[in-house]
Amino acid sequence: MTTILQEAAAGHAFIVPWTVEQYHRAIEAGCVPEDTSVELIEGLIVHKDRAKAGEDPMTIGDRHRVSVLRLAQLAPAFEQLGCFLQTQQPISLPPVNEPEPDGAVVRGGIDDYLERPPGAADVCCVIEVADSSLSLDIGPKLAAYAAAGIPQYLVADLVHDRVLVHEEPAGQAYSRVTRAVRGETVQIAAGTGRVPMAVDRLLP
Repeated sequence: MTTILQEAAAGHAFIVPWTVEQYHRAIEAGCVPEDTSVELIEGLIVHKDRAKAGEDPMTIGDRHRVSVLRLAQLAPAFEQLGCFLQTQQPISLPPVNEPEPDGAVVRGGIDDYLERPPGAADVCCVIEVADSSLSLDIGPKLAAYAAAGIPQYLVADLVHDRVLVHEEPAGQAYSRVTRAVRGETVQIAAGTGRVPMAVDRLLP
């Protein structure tokens, strides 16, 4: 028996994507949980996968957890450059994407976003920590971030023990991709400069 997604892929069904506005209304109505368990990707409500590859997708892998905690320790450095670092919070990319990346460097201060989540023009860099979610992070999410024009997208690839640095968005891809390995340092884009982070810290 085929699923509706398989039928759609075969051209036998048409799936109408949710818009960001519809997604927000569903959250306000209590139809969608207002927590960090789901996000809107390509108009579909997707469960956030932070598990270690091969383990229960409902769990959070230890390396993933530590990587995000280490990233959060850099918050004061971003504030000195006119930005702040948010972790596992939404960024709005209408019409059909509202991901909740593991990290996002956002221009301005936290109080600038009391009435709305940051949008693409507000974001200097997005960071995803990828283990079992790697195919999603370098596939649909990468396409969404690039299409929105987010200048820099970092993927802490726990599967291959490297950090992928995507820059110069062009369409649904990035025209410049570099790979950083242990012993090297990545430069995270911020408002008026960059914040260095050792690859060994981002890859526990």
